[in-house]
Amino acid sequence: MKIVTTLLLTAVVLFGVAGIAQADSGPFVNISTTSGSLEFGTPALFSDGDTSFGPGSVIFPNIYFMSSAALTVKVESNYLHGPIVASITALKHPRGGSIPPERIFIKAPTTNGYVTMAKPVVISRPEIGSHDIELNFRLDIYPSDHAGSYTGTITFTIMPPPP
Repeated sequence: MKIVTTLLLTAVVLFGVAGIAQADSGPFVNISTTSGSLEFGTPALFSDGDTSFGPGSVIFPNIYFMSSAALTVKVESNYLHGPIVASITALKHPRGGSIPPERIFIKAPTTNGYVTMAKPVVISRPEIGSHDIELNFRLDIYPSDHAGSYTGTITFTIMPPPP
């Protein structure tokens, strides 16, 4: 099973100035990514139960797969911007079925390990200037999920700078 996800990048700015601009034309923030898709590759098998089937073992353990991918978010700004928050839609397969945000996890410089994307996740603290944000994603995949390409939208929201 191989999963490739095509993501539509959306940047939302909640404080009036954004876009691609030159430093002499006023304050700006620009967000881009190193890729428009994430290739999660071949998942590894995990189980919540004992698969040895010895005495006291669980005969039908909760079996699932995990797969991971990485993405770099490039931020260019010429002034202090607020935190950047990432959110994602369910990943949809063309033959039906989807992987909900509850089974999509993200690890960012601001998180303590992987956290679920069921709610928006802060991926960057307020900063000035250009910087890269390294993001790692993990999917929990069930045996019933289709292999192949999924589509979804990841949105990066630039919050207002601190007062």
